Amino acid sequence: MPHTEAESTSATPSVPLPQQLPRPIRRAVSRKQKATAADGSSTTQPATVIDKAVFLRKFTENALLQVKEGNHEEYSKLVKVFLYSQRETNTTPEQYVLDVTPWISAVSANVSALDISYRELVSAILYSDWVAAPDDKFVHRYSTLILQIVSAHPAWVPQTMSALVRWFVYGAQASEVAMAPAVHDRLHALLEQVYRAIPTCGASMAAAITDAHPFRTAKANIQVLFLQNVLRTLDYAIGLRREVLHTVLNRIIHVDVEVQIEVEDLPSADEDEDDNGPNFGTADEEGIFEFEEDEVDNPVPVDSEEEEEEEEEEEEDSDGDDDDSDSGSDISNTSKLGKIKFSAKRVVAKLDAIMSTLFTWLEQHSQADPLTQEMPEATSQLFLVFLELFNTVVLPTFKSRYTQFFVFYLCSKDLQYADLFSGTMMGVVGDPVRSNAPGQASVHTKVAAASYLSSFVSRARFLDGQNVRTVMGILVGWACTYLEWQEQLQRDAEEESKRRQPHPWAKTYAQAAAATNAAGRLRNSSSPSLTADFERHAVFYAVTQAIIYMFCFRWRDMAQAPEGGAIVETELANLRWCSEIGGIQRIVFSKLNPLRACSSAIAHQFAHVASQTNFMFCHAVLQQNRRTVSDSNEQNDSDSLSQSNLLRTELESFFPFDPMLLPISRQFIDDIYLQWQEVGEEASTDDEEEDNNSELNDEVEVVDQMVAMSISPARPLSALHGHVFLS
Repeated sequence: MPHTEAESTSATPSVPLPQQLPRPIRRAVSRKQKATAADGSSTTQPATVIDKAVFLRKFTENALLQVKEGNHEEYSKLVKVFLYSQRETNTTPEQYVLDVTPWISAVSANVSALDISYRELVSAILYSDWVAAPDDKFVHRYSTLILQIVSAHPAWVPQTMSALVRWFVYGAQASEVAMAPAVHDRLHALLEQVYRAIPTCGASMAAAITDAHPFRTAKANIQVLFLQNVLRTLDYAIGLRREVLHTVLNRIIHVDVEVQIEVEDLPSADEDEDDNGPNFGTADEEGIFEFEEDEVDNPVPVDSEEEEEEEEEEEEDSDGDDDDSDSGSDISNTSKLGKIKFSAKRVVAKLDAIMSTLFTWLEQHSQADPLTQEMPEATSQLFLVFLELFNTVVLPTFKSRYTQFFVFYLCSKDLQYADLFSGTMMGVVGDPVRSNAPGQASVHTKVAAASYLSSFVSRARFLDGQNVRTVMGILVGWACTYLEWQEQLQRDAEEESKRRQPHPWAKTYAQAAAATNAAGRLRNSSSPSLTADFERHAVFYAVTQAIIYMFCFRWRDMAQAPEGGAIVETELANLRWCSEIGGIQRIVFSKLNPLRACSSAIAHQFAHVASQTNFMFCHAVLQQNRRTVSDSNEQNDSDSLSQSNLLRTELESFFPFDPMLLPISRQFIDDIYLQWQEVGEEASTDDEEEDNNSELNDEVEVVDQMVAMSISPARPLSALHGHVFLS
């Protein structure tokens, strides 16, 4: 186990048997004493032999009393009895059990005296490697002693929790694997007893878990062991779920973001492409790396300092050779790229191991009642906790690639959960008229919520047509209401402007000038113009992008064949559309011109799907937008930081439920995930999907696909080209 302060005090083996200790009580009488009879004659009687347990109890009591008097000699020997670390002593576990067993009762008899004055002794008891002892009876007696200590002195609870939680990673070494299950069972048995005996210990347990959590650079097996035991504590410490899961999700999302950082260090696809279009990163392309099984199971953390030193050496070598500068630069770049790819590979494998552990735990705690086929109340309460944590941890965090799939998985267990999640995201988007009222979420968060909602509805196979139409109707209604509000503001502003216009009969030039200036200020400040404004209408554009994105994926749920039967992919001329999407034409052709603000890839895909299904035709709008952008670029050629570009960059949008590519974790998602299906393409059979899944199962694709499908909203919308419809 990790080296502790208590263990570092001394590496001396445990104290020998009591007869070798200084005698703390009066010397025992000899085995035979001479007794005086009533007549004065002497007789020989056998002496009373002092019981060993009594001797040790008296010795312990005397050692504790002497500490109060400033004498620590016998107390130090008592402390050494319990100091034991399998890694730092030659004492065998069996000998340790024999040496310590008689002292457990002695200390237990004096447990009421173990206040803060005896920190060394209590620390030695807590931090000893008792939990890995081979004797179950010994472990039971020892754990009882610890329970007695914390029950008598709750002040020791924080230190007790820290001492126990450190065993969460036991089993990471090969020599510990065989004993790990028993150790963890013993550990959780004691933790549960302490938690039930001392209701106020929850805060200390949560704090100990937070403090002991491995760094994100720790190996995957350490991360998994710790997470498994943390989640196991939540089976009995239900009151800690919110706080502990908050820590868990925070740590997972740190690793998730690290994946995105590593991938972004790779050269972007368009650096190696002509201007013909973005690189869609197909599965047939050569993979960036190939995983080895042992590296997936036990990745090694990256040493950034060594990487920097190697890069510096490469740069020096390249600068030192002028004749071979070009080739030296190529070698340096190739070496650097290789390191980035290798680092990304290990981080992805680690994230996969962590996420699959979380999914396994969720699967165990989200089983429907076998009789009613309904989710139990405990599962519903757990979902509410995760939904709250999603809002506080995941929603405000950008560059998250896979962490959010835990809510996707939970929503698949019950359509009520899906409705609640959709309603929550719509609540974050807010009212279209009072979107800037105090207490509302930031524009950034509203845009993210719209993206989560659209990506969720588009990709959730478990949602039926009615759910899809309901969400679509709400979003279309929101956008239409926003347009009506903006149009009303426009009319009000125009009427006010006309009212303030100078009349021909104005008496003086000063009066006419004052009226003209007032009208001008009104137009510049309070009169919103119904033109494309990426900053002012960011949420509207995000909602519109959500609408057209959902239409591309779920148009089949919004249409019916002319005769009311099933849709035939080759006969799409006369489809009947649901009323919920009747306002899309008005939104697309509005003066706010949302197709110009939305991702170019999404806008073009929407135009393609809408025309093929005869829903609407908007290619002309895209062509006009292309000409407008071209003219704008020519006029602002010298100004790379034009206002238009800045506003477009600030309109942040992403699609967080793009395909799950982690090889192990995706097994929990594939069956509930809707893949992209082209118009006119029949739905694939289960066998075909299974074949496709097996083809994608190679980890070689993970970084390739992530490069092609980076969803960071920190990038401008133009950076989303080509990533959305990969599956």
